[in-house]
Amino acid sequence: MHIAERFESVLRFEQPDRPFFFPTIGFWEETIRRWHGEGLPKYVFNDVPAYLYFGFDHWLPFIIGDHELPNLFPPFLPRVLEKKGKYEIFRDHGGKTYKRFTDGSSAIPQFLEAPVKTMDDYRDMRWRLDPGFPGRCANPVFDLMSAYCRLRHVPPAMAISGLFGFHRHLLGVETLMTAYYDIPDVLHAMARDWARLCKGCIRRLRKRYGIVMVNFWEDMCFRSGPMISPKTFREFMTPYYKDVINDARDQGVEFFWVDTDGDCTLVIPLFEEVGVNLLYPFEVQAGMDILKVRENHPNMAILGGLDKRVLAKDKAAIDQEVMARAPAMLKSGGYIVSLDHAVPPDVPLENFKYYLKLLKSRELTGQ
Repeated sequence: MHIAERFESVLRFEQPDRPFFFPTIGFWEETIRRWHGEGLPKYVFNDVPAYLYFGFDHWLPFIIGDHELPNLFPPFLPRVLEKKGKYEIFRDHGGKTYKRFTDGSSAIPQFLEAPVKTMDDYRDMRWRLDPGFPGRCANPVFDLMSAYCRLRHVPPAMAISGLFGFHRHLLGVETLMTAYYDIPDVLHAMARDWARLCKGCIRRLRKRYGIVMVNFWEDMCFRSGPMISPKTFREFMTPYYKDVINDARDQGVEFFWVDTDGDCTLVIPLFEEVGVNLLYPFEVQAGMDILKVRENHPNMAILGGLDKRVLAKDKAAIDQEVMARAPAMLKSGGYIVSLDHAVPPDVPLENFKYYLKLLKSRELTGQ
């Protein structure tokens, strides 16, 4: 099997030639820098070359939005709005403003405000959500990505901020929590535009590049559970997700993934209801146990769920974590063995290589 065939086989709960090899969703920047001192070549400078260097199976996302960009095109032009002594106020490409040191200090910038506070604010930026805006869904970079997908038999996907993520980007977390009660009409207006954007982009990317998957970034859960109740989810998210996913299925798109950290137990059935068929990354430190998730949701594909923290320990700890979960999950089908988030900087390169070797062992691959 080539990568795309293996990918689709796993997600359909079939038996591929071997497990889809995608051991982690990414790496901290500090991890890569540490590993440069432990033998990792300098040309491996972020996630993408790391995937290739370590021989990952992978997909290629055509990015419409993500954890930083709220689906706006063109994005805002990042610029300094004001200087105040040793501080400056700047606006990022998502329209959010921050306060940061002017001396290049690495301190985390202080968030000040999100771009949407009123319906008028939102109306002023709605034109950036036009799925047909020139260059959004057809540009030279996407053309090169498509050529790579065809050459390497890699499945093409679309990445976009999910509906909660979209609301969160534009209003900020605190404002969003009260907006469900104070300005529900604004949230529904934004949701209708979000659905229109998703459907338009999916149609265009499916027709031009043959995407097979849509990946929604949400991050809507804390360690103690989701940020909104199931009732709020069903009112403000369910109808729009159903609209998008049903339309995408009509275009031939088969797979719909949601990325949310924290304890996502309560939202799993809600995402199942709207047609999502894979979730990740199932953080162990938030109490997520993929064996229990599989028992309760036998038809939901799963990526992740292995405690990343054990990679900083020893080989015995790595063995124990992987073998306690991965064999049973692989036997159940619909599972991609992976850590429960990006590799942190306390992990030695030697340990990570041992982890990769274990995932390729006969005990897990059957080969």
